[in-house]
Amino acid sequence: MDRKHFGLIGAVLGVALVVYLVLLWQPERQVRLHQIHFLQAVEKRDWPRFSNFIANNYSDRWQHDKNYLLAESRNVFQHFFILSISSEEIGIAGSNSAFTVRERLRMEGSGSPVAQFILQRVNGLADPFLFQWQKQSWKPWAWKLTQIDQPALELPETSDL
Repeated sequence: MDRKHFGLIGAVLGVALVVYLVLLWQPERQVRLHQIHFLQAVEKRDWPRFSNFIANNYSDRWQHDKNYLLAESRNVFQHFFILSISSEEIGIAGSNSAFTVRERLRMEGSGSPVAQFILQRVNGLADPFLFQWQKQSWKPWAWKLTQIDQPALELPETSDL
């Protein structure tokens, strides 16, 4: 092969790479991937990775912030020996800078009596969880979780503790 063929092959590979990245970096696709990886981090109790998904300005209707969410997630999920989380996407809506993912979660696992209570409570919820994602910078992969909600789930507010 001569230089002309190598140049053509390089150009085709370059175009293929650009097309792949454009498709990969679509906002909705990035949010879906972040949602999957976030739930995997919870399932594996990978707290450094979990923390990377949470926005510094995280807040929810229970008045929990990022620090509280991180601390309590560790506290709650330490009761599990084995944990598996599956999700069913109900819907996703948003724009280039913010998306809301609606998912019904199902948890399976074993652990302490607290773990069994959590499994029953989460699996008994009829309404989906709402996960709000927001783009934090110009980078196409810079999505962070800013809020989690579940209308039927009652939790104590931070100020009640």
